[in-house]
Amino acid sequence: MLIRFWGTRGSIPVPGNTTLKYGGNTPCVEVRSSENKLLILDGGSGIRELGKHIVNSKDEEDINIFISHYHWDHIQGIPFFVPLFNPKNKVTFYGISSNGLNVEKEMKQQMLPNNFPISLEEFKAELHFKEINKNIAYNINGLKVETFILNHPSPTLTFKITEGNASFIYMTDNELNIDHTQERQDDSYLRSLNQDLIAFCKNCDYFLHDSMYDEDSMCNKKGWGHSSNVSLAQFSIMANIKNLILFHYNPDYDDSKIDCILTETQLFLEKQNTKIKCIASTEGLEIKI
Repeated sequence: MLIRFWGTRGSIPVPGNTTLKYGGNTPCVEVRSSENKLLILDGGSGIRELGKHIVNSKDEEDINIFISHYHWDHIQGIPFFVPLFNPKNKVTFYGISSNGLNVEKEMKQQMLPNNFPISLEEFKAELHFKEINKNIAYNINGLKVETFILNHPSPTLTFKITEGNASFIYMTDNELNIDHTQERQDDSYLRSLNQDLIAFCKNCDYFLHDSMYDEDSMCNKKGWGHSSNVSLAQFSIMANIKNLILFHYNPDYDDSKIDCILTETQLFLEKQNTKIKCIASTEGLEIKI
């Protein structure tokens, strides 16, 4: 299984000299099976470059796109996804219903005439829309995709992708249940508040998770649906994951700030005598499991 990153930022694209290292595009992650079958996680602005990459490879694709939720930063790149304009392509969108709208209606919403110059009907690819539910497993071209509902203001799913013994979890826009009155979370309390999610993540090879804020910022962000790096590190130890990937960075954080967050997380893990390795996701990063 191959994981490739096309967008790592949260909320809004932030191009510029201060975001070159980690990237300024919003969430999009490509997953390839051992048979080179394609699965895409989220359609933020990063999906535009992924689409160009697919066209340049000259492969006719059966493309499956899983949408975690419909906040703009996770779907804003879809109208610019070039494979949608190729009649030889089959593109299937998977998503959870939200506020009475299924995935097809959600896709159409952002392309209404007042919002965008073309409609969904103008795509030439063979389009399919499938509703997915929480706590359900799906088999997509040899990849097992399991879902779990997250703690976010809009209904949001995480995806655990397994092929053989290799596992990867994509968990963006999730607020870990913590005690906001404490700077350092009590382990037993954190475990009790998140026990079902810990079970879902147990022993994962690569665990990608929202790390929108540093620990100092979290006290003012309760209910926003995002997490801090240190609490995330504690959670990762409890779930016994092997590799932690920081993701969905605050648009106000430049490369040097993310450097600091990464270092702080790595030092915390080292002090806990854990073997967990921590990296920060960057656009273009490739991971083979």
